[in-house]
Amino acid sequence: MTWINALILGLVQGLTEFLPISSSGHLAILQHFMGIKEPMVFFDIMLHLGTLFAIFVYFREDILNLLAALAGRDIVAADAGFVWTGTRTQAWRYAVWLVIGTIPAGIAGLAFNDAIHDAFTGIRVPAVCLLVTGTFLFFAGRVSEGKAEAHQSPWHVALLIGCAQAVALLPGISRSGATICAALFLGFSRNAAARFSFFLAIIAILGATVLESKDVIGSGSVPFMSYTILGAGAAFISGLIALYVLIGMLRRGNLGLFAYYCWALGAAMLGISLF
Repeated sequence: MTWINALILGLVQGLTEFLPISSSGHLAILQHFMGIKEPMVFFDIMLHLGTLFAIFVYFREDILNLLAALAGRDIVAADAGFVWTGTRTQAWRYAVWLVIGTIPAGIAGLAFNDAIHDAFTGIRVPAVCLLVTGTFLFFAGRVSEGKAEAHQSPWHVALLIGCAQAVALLPGISRSGATICAALFLGFSRNAAARFSFFLAIIAILGATVLESKDVIGSGSVPFMSYTILGAGAAFISGLIALYVLIGMLRRGNLGLFAYYCWALGAAMLGISLF
């Protein structure tokens, strides 16, 4: 690992974690061409924490207002177009739906952990999954916008979105793309789809960080090197930029444009893997 590798991986992690083009797929492809064979658990943890802080910064008003509503306190007036403004009852229902939406990925991660890690060892699986991601994005970009919010939907809707997040454990299936597409297919408004997707991401990233941290601590070696800080900082900055880009394109109904990129990259990597 060099500082340029760390910088590139951090920038790519941040951009692709939130843009619906699959961070895991891009990292698997990059590490393949960089010749990185050994898992970099601590480095990956720090990259994910960098993107987690980007979510906190972008959705800070949503998060604070949701927490205030959960506590029965008045929310702070803000841009009503994209900030949580629900009641205490709605906030608790929303929180429960987030927990339900997290369950499928948790079960899949525990049940298929080894198979998921094996999928990262080459570029063929990420290539095929990128083609699948592109297909979902293409059709989601043509869906008429709904009006539903998560707390207005039955519990099984949250579970279905959670199943989409579970499928995104495969490299090449975008987590944000899968959950946002699923929410749009189920009648959510674009704002509601993005909010629920990234609130799920907070829980997913925190959960993965805890699990991976146990492995690092158990190994007795917790490296703290300059390239790790560099990668995490790059992931934070690029992740924040990616959030602004994605939300802007989502609001304009341009989500389907990402499909062409996924198709092009997936087809190119699939072609390389076959020769």
